Amino acid sequence: MQLNIYALILLVPAFISFGLAMEARKQRYAPRGRLFALAMLAIGVWSATYAMELASTTQNMMQFWLKLEYIAIPWISLLMMLVVLNYSGIETTIKSTHIGYLSIIPLITMALAITHEHHTFYYKHVELSDKGPIPLLKLEIGPWYYVHVFYSYALNLYALGVLIRKLLHQRSLFRNQLIFLLVAVIVPLLSFTLYFAKLMPIKNIDPTPFAFTISGMLMSVSILRFRMLDLLPIAREHVFRSMSDGLLVIDGKLRLVDCNPVADQIFRWKRTPFGKPVNELWKDYPELVEISNRKGEESIELQILYPDEEKIYLVSTSDILNHKNAVVGKLLVVHDITHRYKLQETIRKSEERLRALNGEKDKLFSIIAHDLRSPISAFLSLTGLFIDDSADMSKEEMREIALSMNRSAESLNGLLDNLLQWSRMQRNEVKTRPEAIDVKLLVERNLEIYSEAIQNKKLTVQSTLTSGLNVFADENMLNTILRNLISNAIKFTQKGGVVAVSSGQDSNDMVSIEVSDTGIGMSKEMLENLFSLDSKSNRPGTEGEPSTGLGLILCKDFAERNSGKLLVSSTQGKGSTFTILLPSARN
Repeated sequence: MQLNIYALILLVPAFISFGLAMEARKQRYAPRGRLFALAMLAIGVWSATYAMELASTTQNMMQFWLKLEYIAIPWISLLMMLVVLNYSGIETTIKSTHIGYLSIIPLITMALAITHEHHTFYYKHVELSDKGPIPLLKLEIGPWYYVHVFYSYALNLYALGVLIRKLLHQRSLFRNQLIFLLVAVIVPLLSFTLYFAKLMPIKNIDPTPFAFTISGMLMSVSILRFRMLDLLPIAREHVFRSMSDGLLVIDGKLRLVDCNPVADQIFRWKRTPFGKPVNELWKDYPELVEISNRKGEESIELQILYPDEEKIYLVSTSDILNHKNAVVGKLLVVHDITHRYKLQETIRKSEERLRALNGEKDKLFSIIAHDLRSPISAFLSLTGLFIDDSADMSKEEMREIALSMNRSAESLNGLLDNLLQWSRMQRNEVKTRPEAIDVKLLVERNLEIYSEAIQNKKLTVQSTLTSGLNVFADENMLNTILRNLISNAIKFTQKGGVVAVSSGQDSNDMVSIEVSDTGIGMSKEMLENLFSLDSKSNRPGTEGEPSTGLGLILCKDFAERNSGKLLVSSTQGKGSTFTILLPSARN
């Protein structure tokens, strides 16, 4: 063995590679430094064994060191690619099974290169050449050698493409790291291309170990100057991309320079509009443009209407400062508060509902205290007459008292029924069970219930009900509506007046049931507050019949629960008309 200038030169990159491998193994670079250390170790082994090959003087010794070289050579391109992917944050998509598949060709290459003298797959012929300044092996290439070359090129070109793509989108300290890493990948590609094309000035000497060592040195600049391994942009990428909030970076010229995938989703960007000014970017959201222009920290609520939903976001801004504390950009954090907003809105509506219920409860207590007193007082007075004067009463007088008691009982029963229905409605205990109902049959049945009251007031009932007309509604609820409307028509119509009931169907397949009278009617103010418990809309009938106003509130609610409406029109002194609109059963 005889050391020469070429062997000595190769020992230098070997020592450098081993030194970089030891540096990358330090704890502060873990765990990503281990992969880089493995790549540098492989380059160091190749450089050292190649140096020993060049220092050898016999063919057997040269072939021995050549075989040792191929313990490292097949793996270097794969390791370098994994370092690049590891740096770029793409290694999360490469599973161990994929690495296993990628290792098949290096394993075959290593086996064929070490056993080349037994076949012609890797080297067809190997001989010693003394024509140069030093003895060298002259290698005749076999078919698998081209497979190895194509494989190595493919890995390096893929790594190169990844770095170029990252470089186009990176705007920070990591851009310098990318440039050094990019050059580190290009150098061995160019070197091997020159060697493979036989363009090197010295034949049969492979410059690739030198090139890979230069790659390692370029990476070491990143390690020592830019701290590539302990300050990887993958940390920034993972934090930036894994955030559940939208993150956007605006530069000093109010252009978008970076954002994470969540921001793309929020603003429905199919492709991130890097470099676009904010006044174009958010022309539909001027409030975002405004806070991007202002210095300091600030928060606003942003409403975005999507085709399929509505979202509420809290947008917080903060200044990005350089080492001189000068503002060089803006960071916007967009946090989805739709759930919280809806929850707050639900709480607010619940509070309003609670206040309304408290108001209705107070009104209900007022109704109970006022309207129950009258029939109960009448009962007390009438029963007192029976106790004190029953012996002196004639049958006619006793009959009149009994009729008065009956009217008080009916009034009390109607009030209690409405109160019960109203309380059940407030507790959402009233279930709607719609079915097909014959309108004429149901109205006539309710008119029959009030036949005695109609006769006592000598009212004329005009009925123009359409036969065979059916509605789709809950029968119990519709009964309650009809009883209240017919009872009110009788109650507020003077003796000898007219109560009219009619039905029909409009072009929208809505059935109308109309109850009108020629009674005392209502003023405009009373009409406006007719369906409100907060305002006093009750009044006695034409013959002092009690009224609470609660029945009409039930009627309106029941009509709406059956997908219908309750309409009213009235003129004071001329009567009122109530119209129930309900869906037709034929639909």
